[in-house]
Amino acid sequence: MGQPALPGAGLWPRVRPVAATVALATFMLLAGCGSDKDGKGATAGTTAAAPAEAPVHWTLVLDYQPNAVHAGLLQAQRAGYFKAAGIDLKIVAPSSTSDALTQVTRGRADLGLADLIDVARRNERAEAKSQTDGRQIVSLAGAIVQRPLSGLLVNADSGITDPTQLQGKKIAVTGLPSDTAVVNAIVRKDGKPLPVKTITLGFDGINALHAGRVDASTAYWPADAVTLEQLGTKARTFALDQFGGPAYPGLVAFSTLTTRMNDPEHVAAFSAALAHGTRDVIANPQVGIDAVQKSYPELDAAITKKQLANYEPLFGTATTAGQLDPKALNAFTAFAASSKLTSKRLSVSELDAIPQVTATDAPATTAP
Repeated sequence: MGQPALPGAGLWPRVRPVAATVALATFMLLAGCGSDKDGKGATAGTTAAAPAEAPVHWTLVLDYQPNAVHAGLLQAQRAGYFKAAGIDLKIVAPSSTSDALTQVTRGRADLGLADLIDVARRNERAEAKSQTDGRQIVSLAGAIVQRPLSGLLVNADSGITDPTQLQGKKIAVTGLPSDTAVVNAIVRKDGKPLPVKTITLGFDGINALHAGRVDASTAYWPADAVTLEQLGTKARTFALDQFGGPAYPGLVAFSTLTTRMNDPEHVAAFSAALAHGTRDVIANPQVGIDAVQKSYPELDAAITKKQLANYEPLFGTATTAGQLDPKALNAFTAFAASSKLTSKRLSVSELDAIPQVTATDAPATTAP
């Protein structure tokens, strides 16, 4: 697979050619973008060796309150993979779903987790503002899952077994633009969205579905299906990538472009450690349950187990765990543009903040 096309001038900071080349090469090697002679990811079975210097002290902000989707990350932390990679990592929960992007780009944290849709919209806004400060540009640092988490939930006893049956029905949405894209992608026939009645309920859609006030609800289905069943309603799931949408990493780890360019070795080592932890969970889900429960003992272990049963297939395989597949990212950018989540189709380079390597050895414009 070829290297994705680099973006044109005007978005990313100018960087020294040698530094940029080393940064990208190191990131691709350690993060597993290449493959070994056996066809496995470069990080398969290994964690990147720690840089020789003293460890860096980084803070990572989760996308949401801790739950089973974070099993691979928490396993990497508890198993010492980040420490072995030269990273003293502190993991904190956010105060809101947008907190990770805000905290990282304001310099209050070094890494975060976010929905890939939010990353795309953030970087498009940076381009629209001709942003050249690498601290404001988001750069991908690994995949938590290999498939989108979005979908629709219905009551399994409602008789609705196919999304087309939701035509004219009431669907709870949060009010986020991504919800409209999910509904239009899933509830369609002959390539065209079917008319439905959307009701904006914020994050009360699952309760409304349980109460029978709506016929379906947009959801992060691996966790929300468990919540719905805890309320006493059996869930049926219409996952986005199984009903009209593409497969892409729905939840990703990210840093800023400044961090990626100033410390490519540690960013790549973080990616490798994350992949290692995720592979552990794929190989033995109980390891993931233990990592979550020991990190956050206040969580209900039975709920964690049920959530992980839904999340585990989304983590990928021993070869793909933690990795960012350019083909999947390319499919996502097409979906985001066609769904009007972005105003244009971003290149993979723009989405991933691959910096422009110029022919002039000019000083970097980003702050250290």
